[in-house]
Amino acid sequence: MNLARLSKKELLDIAAKKKIPGRTKMTKTELIEAVEPFYSSGKAEESSTGAQAGYAVKEPEPAPKPPKKDEYPIPDYYNADTLNFMPVDPSKEFAYWEISDYTFNRIKSELRLSHSGLILKVFMNGGSGTAEAASVSVDRIGSWYFNIYAPDAEMWSEIGLMDSNGAFHAILKSNRVKMPADKVSDVVDKETWLTVGADLEKLYELSGAGMRENLSSLGIHRELAQRISQHIASSGTLKGQ
Repeated sequence: MNLARLSKKELLDIAAKKKIPGRTKMTKTELIEAVEPFYSSGKAEESSTGAQAGYAVKEPEPAPKPPKKDEYPIPDYYNADTLNFMPVDPSKEFAYWEISDYTFNRIKSELRLSHSGLILKVFMNGGSGTAEAASVSVDRIGSWYFNIYAPDAEMWSEIGLMDSNGAFHAILKSNRVKMPADKVSDVVDKETWLTVGADLEKLYELSGAGMRENLSSLGIHRELAQRISQHIASSGTLKGQ
């Protein structure tokens, strides 16, 4: 027990239980010195004495466990050629990519380039044909959000290198996507409503109403199938408009 944390009144209460003479005239420091011998014989005595004195004895907190090592950590990269392009909404797109070491070094060697700056381009097909919509300098692995307003347009991305003449050499090309529209669709689905009125009794019958209670599941299935077949034979189909 940390006696120094107790108030003088608490120390006087303990001293009274231990019947320490002259306690009422002692200072707090003197009370601590007088009471301390009763708590120096070990943890077991400290716990019981503290409980008898009416004070909670706080057990030492266990040392925190080291964090469990992740058995299946997510790698920083996969060393695989990947370029994916996807729409977020009519005015936002997202691309993520990775160029493998082998592909990058091969293309760089074929082009005889000393620099390694990569360019990510976005293209779109619209009313006026194919156009370059965006171009950014990127690393070999990464992701990027574009803010290109292009509802209903076909879009894709390409990543590659620029040669000394300013010509772009694509290394990877992404999938092509159709951007979402920015308005309610002009297509109106034809609605089909089942009339009730005169067909209410027939619908009630086809739902399985009035079947014998002692029918098995197979019996119920067969009787429902028979009712539906008879109805189709007599009317062609369930009436609708």
